[in-house]
Amino acid sequence: MIMENLFFFKNILMSALICLISVPTYAFFPSETEIRQWCDSEVLSPIEGIWEYPEDGARVLIKADPSSPGSFSIYIISTPDCRLEYGDLIGRLHPSVDAKQFRLEQWTHKEKSLFSKAENCVAILSADGEALRVKSPKLKFKINLNTLLPRFWRIVKVSYNNPADDLPAGLLKVYPGYDHNGSLRRKPRIL
Repeated sequence: MIMENLFFFKNILMSALICLISVPTYAFFPSETEIRQWCDSEVLSPIEGIWEYPEDGARVLIKADPSSPGSFSIYIISTPDCRLEYGDLIGRLHPSVDAKQFRLEQWTHKEKSLFSKAENCVAILSADGEALRVKSPKLKFKINLNTLLPRFWRIVKVSYNNPADDLPAGLLKVYPGYDHNGSLRRKPRIL
């Protein structure tokens, strides 16, 4: 009798665990309205809040990571990328000696709902706290083809520089604003 009850309890526990595992992440993740309420009710560090990638319009929540003091977790709130789901943990910010600079560890590939290939970058918080500039590692490679030409043609040099390549990449703060009233310095509010 005891063995039958134990076996029955084990089956119920296993089925409950399978149900929990099969429930998507967003089922436990708060809505953007609840996130805004949380931002209004908590004392936040300058980096915490809702941020947006201007390149593709993805919105993320940056929140303190309780398992690692000084670190912050980055969660997806909305994105046009159909591979990412609401509430996915896509990266972490780790502290550095400078309080305005962080080591950004961001996962770049997702296969079968598992993230892989973490890219390490530097994230720099602007002086006004409204922008988070991301500097990715770059590999530069240059071949001087002039050495293959006769001596006269070595005088001529041709180069191409696109100013758009020098634009900083990163995130813009969406909420809370600088005045905790929903205002952003980059987007004036007309009354």
